[in-house]
Amino acid sequence: MTYHLRNSVSIITRDDPRFSSKRCDQYSCAKGPIVAIYRSRWLPLLLLLLACQAARAADELTLAIEPFLSARALVGAFQPFCNHLSNRTETKVVPITAPNYDQYAQRLLNQEFDIAIIGPHTALLAAQRANYLPLLKGEGFLKALLIVDKNSAYQKPADLKAQTIALPDHLTMTSMLGTEFFRPADAAPIDVHFRYNDFHNTAALMMLRGEAAAAVVADSALLPMSMEIRENIRIIAESKQVPQMVILIHSRIPVKLRSKLLDAMHDYIKITAPQKNFLARVGFSAAKPLTDQDNRQLAPYVEELKRRLGP
Repeated sequence: MTYHLRNSVSIITRDDPRFSSKRCDQYSCAKGPIVAIYRSRWLPLLLLLLACQAARAADELTLAIEPFLSARALVGAFQPFCNHLSNRTETKVVPITAPNYDQYAQRLLNQEFDIAIIGPHTALLAAQRANYLPLLKGEGFLKALLIVDKNSAYQKPADLKAQTIALPDHLTMTSMLGTEFFRPADAAPIDVHFRYNDFHNTAALMMLRGEAAAAVVADSALLPMSMEIRENIRIIAESKQVPQMVILIHSRIPVKLRSKLLDAMHDYIKITAPQKNFLARVGFSAAKPLTDQDNRQLAPYVEELKRRLGP
C-alpha cells in the first residue's frame, strides 16, 4: 500500500511488493521519487504532514460555477460572492470552474465539488446520482434565445433552413431548448447544421464572425456578455421557460455549515447592489427552492442529459 504526499514522497508499507526490510529501496516514477521508509525517524513527521494537509482541505470549500463564460471571467465575477460566504461562515470558499461543460458535469457527478451553480436539469441528475442537495434556484425562468446579426435578413427560425447554428455545449439546457426551435411540434423539422461551442459567448461570437447564421444563448448568459456582442445582435425567437439555474451543496457538508451557507447566500442576494452582484445577473436576484412542478417539467431534459452523457 502506498500513501502519496503531494505527488512526490510515498510511504511504502509492509504489504507493498516493493517493501524491503533489509534496506530502504529508492524508486522513481512519473510523478516524482518514491522513497521506502522503514523504521525511519521521519515517518511520524510525514504522517503529521498528511494529517495537516487533510485538515486544510477540510477547512476549504469549492464553489464550482457552470462554465457558461471563460474561466477567468467566471472566477473573477463570483469572487465577491465567495468572499462573503467565507466571511459569514469562517470557512474559506474558493470559486472554480472547468474548461467545458462535459468536464464540469463529469466532475460534478464524481462528487468533486462542495457547492455548485449549475443548470436545472444537471442539478436534478446530480441530486439523483451524486448525493447533492438543491439549495436554491434562481428567480424567474431560464430561456434560450435565438440570436442573429442585427443587420441580417433572418426573421424567424424557418428562415435559417440549411444554415449553420452555433450553440453552447451539447449537454446544456440551453442547447436542448435551442434544438427545439428547429423541431416545432406543429410543423415539419427545419433542416439546419448545429455547431457546439464550449461557452455561450463563443457561440455568439461565432455567429458575429460569419461562421454561423445564428446562435443560441441563454437569456441569463446574454446579459453579462460584452457590449460588442449585445449591441450587434437581434433576437428572433425565444424558447419556452424552464426553471432557473440551481445552487447545489453536497450532503457531506455538515448540517450546521449548510445552514450558515444558506443564510449567507440569502443575505448576499438581499444586500449586494445589483451592478456588483453577479448572482443577480444570472437570475439569483431572489432565490427559492425547486418545487415538484419544476421537477416534473425538467424530467424529460434529465432523461435527455442521461442519453447524451452515455453509459
